Amino acid sequence: MIYSRMLYTEHDNPANEDNEGGYTVFSTQQTLDINYTPLDVVCMQKFAVLWEETHDTRVIDLIEQAIVMQQLSPVKLLHASKGTLYIAYDARLDGELLEDFEEAWVDIASGVMYDSWTTVFIKDKNVGQGYDGGRLFRKYVPGVLAANALGITGYTADMFLFWEDWKPENIDFGSEPMERGVLPDDPYDFGFSDDVKF
Repeated sequence: MIYSRMLYTEHDNPANEDNEGGYTVFSTQQTLDINYTPLDVVCMQKFAVLWEETHDTRVIDLIEQAIVMQQLSPVKLLHASKGTLYIAYDARLDGELLEDFEEAWVDIASGVMYDSWTTVFIKDKNVGQGYDGGRLFRKYVPGVLAANALGITGYTADMFLFWEDWKPENIDFGSEPMERGVLPDDPYDFGFSDDVKF
């Protein structure tokens, strides 16, 4: 499913029979590292959204705002539930920058369409420990983080979406190649119609 012009949907993981645990992994270009330092090259950032029973696409609007405000780079996972936006972020975020990160996201979440969400910030390494996050967050986020390589990575050629299609063994060049040194019957026949006058 296409959610945004600014995001690529890596994959949707469907909810279980209880309509819980559904999540989407997104990717987007990233020019900043987790501490907002400009990267030497454009990288890719993967992060996830754990959905409630329905896909509250207002989360996408908040993500787009964070991209524009350059506040997405530390984010690993987002989950909106009952008026609260839970944010799992990279534990390597510098403590001095954490306050700015939190202030930015508090501002973003408080302006959600037709509501005002509070925010809860949880280091990715602390997910699943204690009682931080709601029930769905505690139950499913550890598995989402463990099953997916989330965060910022350098762009490599094998990330090209059609890489498999263009491997030499997957390319059909048409008819059998001609033997070396064998010419067609008329080497000057360029396939033009005989009716055309030159």
